[in-house]
Amino acid sequence: MASVITPLQAAKQILKTLKTAGTSERAAQSRVYFKTDEDVRFYGLKTPEVRQIEQEFFASVKGVWTYADALQFCDLMIRESHLEAKQIGFELLARFKRQFPVALLKTIKQWLLENHSANWATTDGLCSIVVTPLLQKHPELVEQLKPWTRNKNLWVRRVSAVALVGLARRGKHLDDTYQIAEALFGWPEDLIHKAVGWLLREAGKADEKRLEEFLLSHGALIPRTTLRYAIERFPAEKRSEMLLITKSAEKPKLKN
Repeated sequence: MASVITPLQAAKQILKTLKTAGTSERAAQSRVYFKTDEDVRFYGLKTPEVRQIEQEFFASVKGVWTYADALQFCDLMIRESHLEAKQIGFELLARFKRQFPVALLKTIKQWLLENHSANWATTDGLCSIVVTPLLQKHPELVEQLKPWTRNKNLWVRRVSAVALVGLARRGKHLDDTYQIAEALFGWPEDLIHKAVGWLLREAGKADEKRLEEFLLSHGALIPRTTLRYAIERFPAEKRSEMLLITKSAEKPKLKN
């Protein structure tokens, strides 16, 4: 059955809708969550408004569009400069997560390398609704994330950590989680330090003792921002103690 609307036609239509619905005031409010030197742009819509536009559009192509259509649409939308357009592309593609093929990971990496997801919000959204479901469907792909920790592209490296957050929280792929976290310790960017800390904190929800032992065993090698994020759920006294003893290369034990 032929599509009622092509991905290109759909992209043009939705971009027009976003531009009409957005406000400069809301765009300015969204911009405050980013550094002044970051090139991020907004039409100026609230997240529920963006999702409503995507939901209404999907209803019009449900049962007609295929995964291939959704991927082409997402590829068009992620290349747009405004974050709301990228979000709709991801959310539409996520509708077809049961059909995600192994090859999608290669496409995602290319998007990242071409800097079509060059900010923390877009990258984390891509992870939560596209990359993580892809890893759930094809667990063997987790191994392919490990070389991403050495990539010069900041966003490729951030995805290697953030993509595992939802899995680590449920106690899945913990060995891989700690390997990836350790591999990222040496990078200087704050966005990597925060991503790794977030990943470790979520891994601790599944096994707090293992997290504690990991942090103690790596001590001063761990960036302080990463450590602070990782221990957020620890009791206050233990947080203070961890911050103190991990300053040293020695590996003392916590008090009982």
